[in-house]
Amino acid sequence: MGSRHDKTGWLTERDGQWIWRRVEGSQWRLDVGFWTVWRSRKLIGKRVHVLRTRGEFDLLNVDRIEQL
Repeated sequence: MGSRHDKTGWLTERDGQWIWRRVEGSQWRLDVGFWTVWRSRKLIGKRVHVLRTRGEFDLLNVDRIEQL
């Protein structure tokens, strides 16, 4: 399993997949569980704080998403 990270960026959605865009320009796909999706669906399009673990090359396993 990858290292843990705690950063901010923009939450977007593309073709049913949640995407997290960093200010620096990088984009990551998010592996988000059902309850995290349900609680944070209103945050799409907003700047958010994401606590996550790197799972694959461009995939992050999300523990928590919070609005800034």
